[in-house]
Amino acid sequence: MGRRKRSGFGDVITTRAAFERLEARCPACRLPIGPTDSPTFVRSLGGAPAQLATMRCRRCSAMLTLRFEEEEARASGGPEPR
Repeated sequence: MGRRKRSGFGDVITTRAAFERLEARCPACRLPIGPTDSPTFVRSLGGAPAQLATMRCRRCSAMLTLRFEEEEARASGGPEPR
């Protein structure tokens, strides 16, 4: 009987445009991730677009949390990502 891979966890901070262009990467295995990887968006209050999503990396099975930031905040030198 084979062993299952141990899944890890990771946080990804990106913009929606970078996510669409597959510029975001899994922090565990560095595989490009994008909308074709079936992210599950967390609904936000007030009908605003979702700022959080969760998904699994297709290579290393890490559980990823995606946080989408605004383009202006990253370009203007907003708060540093953790």
